[in-house]
Parts: sequence; structure tokens; C-alpha cells
Amino acid sequence: MSMNQYMHPRNIYKQPPNFKQLAIEYPEFRKYTTQDVSGKVTIDFKNVEALRALTCTLLKKDFGLNVEIPANKLIPTIPLRLNYILWIEDLLDLAGKPENVRGIDIGTGASCIYPLLAAKKSPWSMIATEIDPESIKYATNNVKSNNLEALITVVEVKKDSLLDEVLQKHLGDFNFCMCNPPFFSTTQELHPFFKARKQNRPHPKNAFCASVDEVVATGGEVEYISRLINESKTWGLRVTIYTTMVGHKSSLPPLKKLIREIGVVSFKQTEFCQGHTTRWGLAWTFHDIDLTKIPDSLVAAKQKLTKPLLYQVPKTDDSEYKVSFICERLVKIFKQLQMDFQEIKHVKNLVEYVIVAYSDTWSHQRRKRREKLRLSDEMKKCGNNNLDSPERNEVCEKLAELGVNGSPSNKRALDEDCGFYNAKKRKTELDECNSEKIYLKAKISVAKIEDCIGLELLFFEGKGTKEALHQILQFVKNNLMKDEL
Repeated sequence: MSMNQYMHPRNIYKQPPNFKQLAIEYPEFRKYTTQDVSGKVTIDFKNVEALRALTCTLLKKDFGLNVEIPANKLIPTIPLRLNYILWIEDLLDLAGKPENVRGIDIGTGASCIYPLLAAKKSPWSMIATEIDPESIKYATNNVKSNNLEALITVVEVKKDSLLDEVLQKHLGDFNFCMCNPPFFSTTQELHPFFKARKQNRPHPKNAFCASVDEVVATGGEVEYISRLINESKTWGLRVTIYTTMVGHKSSLPPLKKLIREIGVVSFKQTEFCQGHTTRWGLAWTFHDIDLTKIPDSLVAAKQKLTKPLLYQVPKTDDSEYKVSFICERLVKIFKQLQMDFQEIKHVKNLVEYVIVAYSDTWSHQRRKRREKLRLSDEMKKCGNNNLDSPERNEVCEKLAELGVNGSPSNKRALDEDCGFYNAKKRKTELDECNSEKIYLKAKISVAKIEDCIGLELLFFEGKGTKEALHQILQFVKNNLMKDEL
């Protein structure tokens, strides 16, 4: 499924480029296109030359940039790079919309894509660092060919230095730094099925083209970004907002743990969605800026596209028909169903929770109770004198399984996609777990409007799909006001 609908709202590529119009206007792109019997024009995304031509054509058409990308170097996808730039714009707005913005692009690559976009679009003054001599040569030529030497400086740095060398040599403060790190730790990980969860995973839709140094680093992106985080602790206020892209969702928990440990004032996570690819962004600051206040356009888009389930709580006597009372009952249900839950908002007449379930603990409750009674009777028949009998052990195991179809999870699964996160204020609260193990993740809101109390259930993710949320709502309807809850 295409992720274009979740792009940054200001990204011009939310609507895919018109290949037919591009082919008419740019002959160098036209030779890589084909037209079917219906007149639709497409390109072969597994053809490296076609991808390079598409990137260069979009840069020329939409930004007036002439860029040369060597055959053996990474071909940047423009929608993803633009998503990152637009997110930094939003972060800088939180910092007071500074004038004469200065930024650092760590590992700019041969295309020098981020500084070129930043200087042409905004315009920002950029220092672009690079360790590879060939990439430095091409990056410098791309800056010169676009007459942007006054805004972009390409500098060579040592391999082990991310920020240290730049900040030692260049005086003054910087408004931000950005980084698109190598995602992989070995060349074996470059194989698309190295970490595939399914053997029948579809093949990548795009061709791969990059040098090993551009995509592989010792320890992978976790070790690379950890170095950046540790260097940021050294330089502190010299850079207003530190940012990086993250290629794998599994890398986020250790990186966010390290960000908390270095004592930042606040940090924020986001998603960059485009085409069939999702990447993540991390930003943190030592300045008195609450990065969590940045509008989370991705979550808003998902919520808008996903219709919530609604339920009006039947009226009872006045002592029970209160938001606080309904919330107490809901919390008991969460605990009964052994869900992880966290209150993310509490204002007058409105309380919101995020819930996470790791298995279906709400279906067939009556059958489970009967089975528990039966097994309890069998336990008594086994007697206490024969504690190690196989029959008794088997009964104990079945009883454990029927606790409510799974043991309570100690995973911490609630991330800031479901509510703003301030690192200094909420260090000890629930964090995310491996999303592959989540059966259901959703938000439940309790609100009183006039004299009625309603519930709103909004599905976020999980292999249980939205149907599981319907089942939870039915369980709530059946049990919310029961005396024996």
C-alpha cells in the first residue's frame, strides 16, 4: 500500500509526479519511459539509470537544481528528503522561527541533496560534511553548478568525527544538524530478505544503488547514531536542535533510551512516509524548547482516515454517571484483560487512554470461566499429597494459560505517536516494545458532552485489526456497569 497519504502535508509529492508530462518536457527522462495501450506512462523502478534520471528530473523541474549523481553512489529519493527538510522547518518554528538559519548535514553524499534543497527552498546556510574524496568532489561540483557557494560549504572530515571536527573549526552556534546514517552493520544485511518475517515477502520495488560506505557502518545505525547522541552531550547548546533519520523501527528503543540518559530537555519522534517506504526521525534539544508540541501530522492523518467506534454509556443514577466513575470501571477492565494502558490526557470531562494488548484476552470469557472451574475440580481430585504428578502439572499449566488467555505483559508499548512525550517529565512511563508482538494498539477516550457520557475507540495498529477493537467494545458494553467487575 502506498504511504503517500501519510506524507508531510506540505510535501508537493503527496500527489505522484505526472510521468507523461515529465517525458514531454524532459527528453533525458523520456528515454526511460514506456507507454501502455491506455496511454499511461511508467518507468522501470528496477532500472538504476531510470531512477537516476527521475531524481535529476524532479530536482530540475521542482527546485531548479542541476545535480550530477555518479553511477556508483546513492540515488536519493526526493519525497523522503523533502519530508525530512519540512520536519526540520516545523522544529525550527518551535524554536521561534530564527533568521539566518545555520545547519549541518552529516555525511552529505555525492549528491549533496539536503544542503541543496535547504539552500534553494528556504534558504538556509549549510555546512555539508563528508569523508569520501569522490563524494566530496561531486558534492562540491553540484554546489558550484547551482551557484550556491555563498550558502553551502562542503568540508572533509575524519571518519570517526560526526560533529566534533566541524564545531571545533567553525565558530558560532547552529540552529540544527541533520543526519542520514548508514542503516546496516554488514553487507549481508543489504539483502532484502535478511530480516524478513515472512518467506513470501514481496521483492523490493526499486533498484538498489549505493557504495558500501554509504549504507554500511560498524555496529549499524544504532552505533552510528549513538555516537552522534554522545557528541551532542559534549556540545550541548551549540546546536539548538539535533536530528537524525532512523532506518529501522527496532533501532528506536535503544536510541531513545540513550537520549533520555544524556539529560536532554525534550525530544520527539516522527515517521517519514512515502511510496512503499517508512523511515523515522528523532530530534532532541538541550534548549528550553518543548519539541513535543510539534504538530504530529502523521497521527492526525491516520486518525482522520480511520473512523472511530462510538458508544454512548447508558444513563444510571447520578453517583455513577460521571467521567471519573466510568474511567475507574475501564481501568478495572484493562487490568482484567491484562492490557498495558496509559492515561495520556486528563482534562475536565475528557480522559484519554492508550491500550496495548498482546493477545486476545476478551473472547469466549464464559467458556474460559467454565474451563477454569473444571480444572480447579480436577486439581482438587489430584490432591495435595501428590505435588509432582504429571496430571497435576498438566492441570497447573492449563490453569496458567487460562489466567485470561495469556500472562500479563511487562513490555512497554506506548510511544509518543499516541501522546506527546517530554523526556525530562516522563522518563519512567511506558515505552514502546517490538511492534511485531502487538495484537492490538488503540486509543480510548471518555468524554462528557452536555448530559451524556460517550466512549470513542480509535484503532492504531496490530494484527488483531479493527475487528478486535469491535470485540473489545462489545466486552466493555457487556461488563462496564456489572456489579461483579
